[in-house]
Amino acid sequence: MFKRLEPENVRITPFKAYKEFTVTDADSNSNVYNFRAISGSKSNFLDTNASLTSYPSASFYHTPSWYLINNLYYKQKDGSTKRTYEQTNPFDNFGQNSDKQYRFLHTSASVISIPQQLFGERIKPSSVELTDDSTSTTIVLKDDGHGNLYDNAYSSSYVKFKSGSFTNGKFDFGEITSTTGSVVGNVFYEHGVFVITDTGSRYIDIGTGTGSDGYSLKYKATQTIYEHEYTCVISENEFNGTMNISATQDRSGSISVSGSESWKLFPPGDALYSSGSYKHSYQASNYYENFVTHSEFNPYVTRVGLYNDFNQLVAVGSLSSPVKNDKDIALSIVVRFDA
Repeated sequence: MFKRLEPENVRITPFKAYKEFTVTDADSNSNVYNFRAISGSKSNFLDTNASLTSYPSASFYHTPSWYLINNLYYKQKDGSTKRTYEQTNPFDNFGQNSDKQYRFLHTSASVISIPQQLFGERIKPSSVELTDDSTSTTIVLKDDGHGNLYDNAYSSSYVKFKSGSFTNGKFDFGEITSTTGSVVGNVFYEHGVFVITDTGSRYIDIGTGTGSDGYSLKYKATQTIYEHEYTCVISENEFNGTMNISATQDRSGSISVSGSESWKLFPPGDALYSSGSYKHSYQASNYYENFVTHSEFNPYVTRVGLYNDFNQLVAVGSLSSPVKNDKDIALSIVVRFDA
């Protein structure tokens, strides 16, 4: 008993789902890494004496790491590195294309990298909170929704900085180099990468995992979920048969079962033998019981199966309770699931 679903009976709706995560500098086993990025000479680079941050599963050399993040996020298309506070063109670099993200890379930075399985499609903007306890002062950095990290202790000053210091793609040099609420780093939501670019004494060790307490990073991961909804329409006089093999005659054979509650698996009337076998198995025969062939017989629907174009069963919807399929009344059953 099959019926093709019409296009108007199928609806697939995407929606965003968010889950909050908290990672720390002790989560390297989950591929959460923090390391330094330091500018230096590229000539005759030797890994034998180069500074690096090592983990059991990965190592990060500080100088190549600087060139990596510079080329990905901060370098200009003409090959130069920003030495003024003119806004880096976001369309010439990786990361979100927003003219409200302020990027500047000094000769050193701290980097935190999170694997994609911990943030999904991207980190949700305005969900980041980085708490660093590497020094005697607890510092909390937050993101502004545009990929900029700011010091929460100067949140009111940061609002003023954003509104007055950034005009036509250029910063005010004096304000951005002070610790009164300017940008201290960037978050690249699609890559799960955090870069602390401020080299002032207050921020230089943030995200490095130094000190007795290190850091904790809270954020929300993003994943698109697709809600599938299929409306199965049963018209009058459709699906009035049954595929329940307990409705057939002359069932024979036996089946071994165990457990004191196993009788619940079978219809009433099949007594349990002391050996643990029932007197009937449930192999369908070619004939139905008499009551099934009656003109007023109305089966009850308990499950709906969805098949693909190759007649493969791909989903089963179970009703919370059996529903009578009256031959004189149309019936619609909605099967809904997320994927």
